[in-house]
Amino acid sequence: MSTRGNAALELSPASAAGRPLSILLLEDSPLDAQLVAAQLEEGGLPATLECVAGRPAFTSALAKGKFDLILSDYNVPGFDGLSALDVAKTACPETPFLFVSGALGEDRAIELLKRGATDYVLKDRLERLGPSVRRALREAEGVRLRKRTEEALRRSEERYQLVAHASFDAIWDWDLQTDAMHWIGDATEEVFGFQLEEVGVDAAWWRRHIHADDRERVMAGLQRAFDSDDDRWQDEYRVLRKDAAYAYVAAQGYIVRGASGKVRRIVGAMRDITERRRAEEEKQQLVHEAQRRVEFEQQLIGIVSHDLRNPLSAILTGASLMLRRDDIQPWNAKAAARILSAAERATRMIRDLLDFTQARMGGGIPVQAAPCDFHALMLQVVEEARTAHPERTLLLEQEGDGQGVWDSDRMAQVLSNILGNALKYSPEDTPVRVESRGEPNTLVVRVHNGGTPIHPDLLPRIFEPLQRGTTAGRSERSIGLGLYIVRQLVLAHGGTVDAQSSEAEGTVFTVRLPRVPGSELPPVALA
Repeated sequence: MSTRGNAALELSPASAAGRPLSILLLEDSPLDAQLVAAQLEEGGLPATLECVAGRPAFTSALAKGKFDLILSDYNVPGFDGLSALDVAKTACPETPFLFVSGALGEDRAIELLKRGATDYVLKDRLERLGPSVRRALREAEGVRLRKRTEEALRRSEERYQLVAHASFDAIWDWDLQTDAMHWIGDATEEVFGFQLEEVGVDAAWWRRHIHADDRERVMAGLQRAFDSDDDRWQDEYRVLRKDAAYAYVAAQGYIVRGASGKVRRIVGAMRDITERRRAEEEKQQLVHEAQRRVEFEQQLIGIVSHDLRNPLSAILTGASLMLRRDDIQPWNAKAAARILSAAERATRMIRDLLDFTQARMGGGIPVQAAPCDFHALMLQVVEEARTAHPERTLLLEQEGDGQGVWDSDRMAQVLSNILGNALKYSPEDTPVRVESRGEPNTLVVRVHNGGTPIHPDLLPRIFEPLQRGTTAGRSERSIGLGLYIVRQLVLAHGGTVDAQSSEAEGTVFTVRLPRVPGSELPPVALA
């Protein structure tokens, strides 16, 4: 009797019913292994046991041999039974797995059965081992028989579907022993333009009518199908019609083999797909043209935006210097302030255009994450907004840990855009609430404002580019990229952003950021 592994225990010789069972036993106690072997022998189950005592030996045994059954103790030093079950189910999912263990609580036993164990036997009741092993082997054989039956049914259904697919348009039957090719049905004339009696009765006629540029590829594909175990072949190519024009056809066939596996014939169908191919080519051409136009427009925007920065920088510098003069006249100061404000607004628009162009051209908006105190960053943005809007009331709430890894400049851009939106689209006599809250692995930011809610038609598109709201009946002077860029920056940090708006609750923008970009956000609890 053959033996394998770390410690092989031979039981009774094979019975007349067949070969001995091949059993893998995970057990660190030689005495318990002997008891299991004795119980199997007493139960009339001739077997060869391969006994292993740890993960490496267990994994190696699974990789080397195919076993009829796996027996396992639950508590093995450095390797628990549940882990052994997972390893076995990955390596050999169809092999029955029984636990032979000491005390095993009911809850744990149920969990093991749910995870895929076939059964369990307590060591103080080893008399149950024989019946449990027999039942497990019967069930495994039943599963294997059912799978073989299902596979046979699947292949039968596949052949049926193949015949159904092949029963349209021009039908052909090619005998490879004689090279005769018979065409069936009036649809042959629709494909080739020839009357059925004009079509050649050998495959050479068909081969001659395949476009010269396609012929070698089609015949090579057929030969590959014949040389493989496939019973189906399909291809698309051009054929010469009677009117000297070429038609695109889709052909497929069912390969019939003899007892030796040699191909005897192939039966199939062919349909004209000329119009479909032309439509696809025209569509592809239109797509390419549209892509070229979009790329040109985006490159143009990027170039223009970039080149506008230099003159704007000069305007900003000049206006700032004018405002610093001690002898500046009031009307000059007012004009310089307007120039400075307009130039700053134009600078923000250019920044948005550059970010938009970079995002739409597939490069994404770059971020440079570094350790950051989000609460401090939020306070800075709010203070800047208070300075710019002294007439508005801004309420700030912060709690929890604000530390994380983010691009502080980009996050300030996100906060400024959302806060600016809230101030722009809410009445001056209503407060704007800003909240930053640190959670275990996440930082959550909420910006709330009252006033007229976002229109329901606009809300689902609020983060799309070139979407603009209105204030007091007039359109805002912006290019509608702020919230689009907010979403791109939040996504670049691995976070999410959404907006909710109603008459009763007002408008709330919520940003959720992982503390470290690339880590998974925890699921949001639904109300």
